[in-house]
Amino acid sequence: MQLFNCDEENLKNFAYEIYRKLKPSARPVFLCVGSDKFVCDSMAPIVAEMLTKKYNINAYVYGGLDYNINGRNLNVAINYIESQHPESQIILVDATVGDNVGKVEVCAGTFAGMGKLIPIKKIGNFSILAVVGKKEKTFDLNTVRLANVYNLSKFIAKGIAMAISVTRYDKICL
Repeated sequence: MQLFNCDEENLKNFAYEIYRKLKPSARPVFLCVGSDKFVCDSMAPIVAEMLTKKYNINAYVYGGLDYNINGRNLNVAINYIESQHPESQIILVDATVGDNVGKVEVCAGTFAGMGKLIPIKKIGNFSILAVVGKKEKTFDLNTVRLANVYNLSKFIAKGIAMAISVTRYDKICL
């Protein structure tokens, strides 16, 4: 697992870590799991919006503000993605809670559903998890700040866009 602070100094390292994990054989799929019903769970749909509307990346992006992928439709979405893109890597983008609030984890495929808090189904070749809140016995969905979620979303979307835009002849300068 790699852990990144969300600042300009770490952006290139984050993008390089994603680039390293991407296979050049097929366009990757970014599965952005979350809901716009709660601020704490809206990070991945915001990332999806940025990837498609701001960066227009050369990858498949599922989940967004208009069509949330969450616990209710996750299996349908995964079945569809696997049938439509059998050769593609699936990269899970999700929010989670933990001790490293405001940081981003890049790790092996993990459980969808607030990352590790409410595990729904293990998916993805690797995962990008944003730590949006502190894990406590009584985690309150309403205590997560939108500014934190938005800043994490911007960092992740920009890093993914940087990694995807690199050709096999380019390098991300560290």
